[in-house]
Amino acid sequence: MGFSILLPIRVFQATFSIVIIGLSGFVAHWYNTNTAYLPPSPISFLLFCGVYSLLSVLYLGLVSKLFPKTANPYAVLSLEITNLLFWLAGFASLSVFLSKLLFCRGSVCGAARADVGIGACLFVSWIVTVALLARDAIRSGGFEGFRNHVGFLRHRRSGSGSHHRSPSRGSMVGMSAKHPMPLPTAMMTKKEGGYSQVSLA
Repeated sequence: MGFSILLPIRVFQATFSIVIIGLSGFVAHWYNTNTAYLPPSPISFLLFCGVYSLLSVLYLGLVSKLFPKTANPYAVLSLEITNLLFWLAGFASLSVFLSKLLFCRGSVCGAARADVGIGACLFVSWIVTVALLARDAIRSGGFEGFRNHVGFLRHRRSGSGSHHRSPSRGSMVGMSAKHPMPLPTAMMTKKEGGYSQVSLA
């Protein structure tokens, strides 16, 4: 997953999560100050979705990039799927709530309708990132692809720089029942009934 694909999506998710928080907070504040009722549950849930999505983007895009040890594949998968499900439930429930109102006018109603539209767009954005996650997982054959999904930039795990080679036949050491310590100048050959020591000198 390249820089040009993931960066705009994460910026979109973070920006419009903040917008959702502002719009939902405006509607909730209006209910608290102008009515004797609590804000509608879909509004409160979308407010939660905005906060949860913003924290998720911070983890996926910044925290796990700065601290790679926190990039747990199960956490990445859980955040992607739960955000997708939360936004689906959030914008759908608010849409149903607004459709049952006898009338809906004014700035509060406009903010609630904007919540529905932006929530639907965020739902689509999380579908895209889940699809990209699945693509990386399939291409890498497992959780290795999840590491490319973390952070705004693609990053590869670098090796330790050392190449481990299997010991050559001439460097093998032998062991025998009579000599439990390694024999640097000997190898073992198999014979009927056991092993025998063969000198390399």
